[in-house]
Amino acid sequence: MVKTLGADNSSTVDKGLVAMYLKMTPEERLKANDNAVRAVLELRDAFKKRQSTK
Repeated sequence: MVKTLGADNSSTVDKGLVAMYLKMTPEERLKANDNAVRAVLELRDAFKKRQSTK
């Protein structure tokens, strides 16, 4: 359950995303995390490569 702390709290929780991850096995969650890390690293490397060619 999400608690609202007041009007100045602008963060929200994606309940659908939380539910999706709760339905996953621990192994599936680890695989999803590994895939996200891999994507971030690929984007970082591509950005660095693009910056060095300018």
